[in-house]
Amino acid sequence: MQLFGALRERAGRGEEVLDLPDGSTGTDLLRAVAERHPEAGPLLDKVSLAVNLEVVPPDRELAAADEVALLPPVAGGAGILVGLREEPSVSEALAAVADPEAGGTAIFLGTVRDHSDAGAVERLEYEAYEEMAQRSMRAVAEEARERWSLSGAAILHAVGNLEVGRPTIVAACAAPHREEAFEACRFLVDEVKSRLPVWKKERGPWGERWVNL
Repeated sequence: MQLFGALRERAGRGEEVLDLPDGSTGTDLLRAVAERHPEAGPLLDKVSLAVNLEVVPPDRELAAADEVALLPPVAGGAGILVGLREEPSVSEALAAVADPEAGGTAIFLGTVRDHSDAGAVERLEYEAYEEMAQRSMRAVAEEARERWSLSGAAILHAVGNLEVGRPTIVAACAAPHREEAFEACRFLVDEVKSRLPVWKKERGPWGERWVNL
């Protein structure tokens, strides 16, 4: 396991070897780190868990061969998580924005519905300009954080082929008060919809089409 930034300093090392039982999750790992390094405990509520170079929710089960890293909030982007996922995760977004000082957390989950103005929908396909999409999502999240003094903001958007009922976007905001969290979460969703370089194709028994073309 690799440790970075302030977490590395408090633990006194950049790498740690932990012997965990089979079936252990990221949550079990964080608990073990807290027991071994009590001085790092306050930071563990804010870290993200990366497994094999991808941020994952803390309930992810770990395997012996996994490359694991604990990531404290990055400079200039504390409390922000953005990304493209084959399966956007509510638990990952909530873990990223969690803050004991927040009085309210709002989350929006978008899903593939079974119809559109073209007729019945069987599946969607999302295609993204990934580098630009990442930058756009971070810009939106940073704008929201500054405007509403958020302690955390997360945007996870789907890419690839999605069946009906699958998540398309997860947006989450943590703020001192619930009104701020609600307003900021709506802002994230609306701005992503209008600014993100992501294209959607609908497929149904009537055929297929790129939406808005």
